[in-house]
Amino acid sequence: DPVLPDLTALGRVVTFDRPGLGQSPVGTSPRTPTAIARELGGVMQALDLPGPVILVGHSMGGVHALRFAELFPDAVAGVVLLDTPPPGFEEARRRLLTEDERAQRDAVLTEGRARAPEIIGRERDGAESEQWTFDALSPAMPLTVVVADAQEFGSLGEPDAHRDLWLRMSEGWTDLSSAGTLEIAAGSGHMIHHDRTALVVDVIRRMIEAPAGSPAVAGTLRGS
Repeated sequence: DPVLPDLTALGRVVTFDRPGLGQSPVGTSPRTPTAIARELGGVMQALDLPGPVILVGHSMGGVHALRFAELFPDAVAGVVLLDTPPPGFEEARRRLLTEDERAQRDAVLTEGRARAPEIIGRERDGAESEQWTFDALSPAMPLTVVVADAQEFGSLGEPDAHRDLWLRMSEGWTDLSSAGTLEIAAGSGHMIHHDRTALVVDVIRRMIEAPAGSPAVAGTLRGS
């Protein structure tokens, strides 16, 4: 919501609540990135959006955006990822922990799963059921990866080591495109669109104004 007023000055903006979140009913479809990307396609079709669109995905919403761009390349003018978890981060993070800390981390994850809404757990399961390789993505698709450098990773292990790992692995997203660029959101936590609203708007503006084209729509996918 903080970015919407400024974005509407740049073009038409569409946001949507995934099934089970906000005002959308839960539904029975699988909660995989592929299913969610196809649901976004249904939203665009129902609204008769002209496209192509710039997709802006926060956290796991970035994975959904990439899957959509892979499935519907002609409908996408570019993708902006806001602190999207890099593939394999949790496994790599665990290697920075002691055996006792890994056991504590398992307990934290179990407790978090129990407290989270059921739909969030279903989405996490769905994400784990698919590989995040995106081999069919257009190699020249405009892609901007915005990464927070002040993530809060809890009390287990060395916080700076976890943040450095997050930054290094997040940069790998740019390898998906020859037009991939990295932007560090200095001083921001995971909610970049709250902590660095002006930066997010500027990144999207630059993508819209790029010589490759001037898309009229910005779609946003919200992370959990």
